[in-house]
Amino acid sequence: MIRIDRSWFSTPGAEQDVAVSSRVRLSRNLLGIPFPPTLSKEEEQQVQCQVIDAFSTLPDHFDPIYLDRLPALERKILLEQNIISQDFSVSPNKLVLLNEDRRISAMVNEEDHLRLACLDTGLCLKEVYEAANDLDSRLEDKLHFAASIEWGYLSSRLENAGTGLRASVMLHMSALATDGTIGWILKRINQMGLQIKGYWGEGDNSLGDMYQISNPVSIGLREKEILSSVEEAAREMVDYERKAREETMASRRIELEDRVHRAFGILGACRLISSKEAITLLSTVRLGVSLGIIKQPGMQAITALMIQAQKAHVQKSLDQTDDDADNKLVDYTRAKLIRHGLQGHVREDNDV
Repeated sequence: MIRIDRSWFSTPGAEQDVAVSSRVRLSRNLLGIPFPPTLSKEEEQQVQCQVIDAFSTLPDHFDPIYLDRLPALERKILLEQNIISQDFSVSPNKLVLLNEDRRISAMVNEEDHLRLACLDTGLCLKEVYEAANDLDSRLEDKLHFAASIEWGYLSSRLENAGTGLRASVMLHMSALATDGTIGWILKRINQMGLQIKGYWGEGDNSLGDMYQISNPVSIGLREKEILSSVEEAAREMVDYERKAREETMASRRIELEDRVHRAFGILGACRLISSKEAITLLSTVRLGVSLGIIKQPGMQAITALMIQAQKAHVQKSLDQTDDDADNKLVDYTRAKLIRHGLQGHVREDNDV
């Protein structure tokens, strides 16, 4: 069973008012075995066995989780937490390994034999890279990775060859989205040779104003170059967002305070709420917390609620074993979970 009580979104991090999380992923393939898109079932199992054996020698414990043995609901929880990809979540014969707090994970036989990922709160690319690189080095003592002097680490996709490094930062850019600057921001990121996408959605219509920037390719680039370019872009976006917040507070403070308190009030009083409305309102409250408009609950609590307001997380709280649930019950339970998340700051009259 997947535990959802401990994760990166419940802890503080650097620049977390704007930089929600940082993630580093390393793509690796085993020497002498075809890439995953062409693997037979027996070859998939061979890769899984080799990877599990290698992980079993590590000092840290990793749980091997076979997705075929998980209910669809629990696979969706992993997807909602960005631990696995959409295609991976519905494919047969797939395996993911997770450490205790799920900050470090490994997908086996996605587009590559092994995709190591490290995720943590705030702007901390250096730290998550060091954790992922340390794991990679330990595994390299046990596994023979496919590589060449000319191309570096080999991959099923050319853009992921070379270092095989994908670095990303998730940013909460609520002020820039509200003042209409987000379109220019998207162009600016592309001009820097990076890519940006909505964390919940695409383009300039990301739900909750959450955006993820990352390097589109790793081939031909050194690890330090990739990390430096993504962090530089992230810090530039943090500065833009903070300036936009300051300008809004200076010119439209009453309107902003009204919007934040209305969002907080709805979340504290509603009895039915959809995931879309919940995440949108929580995004506004998170902005209010960052500006001191609302003192409590803290940033971690609001960020956690944004993740846990997603459908599979709510269904998990109902102790469901499958992906089938009455939508009204889910909306009711989501509203109750959010009210409880704000407990101590919202009066719970006649709560049930």
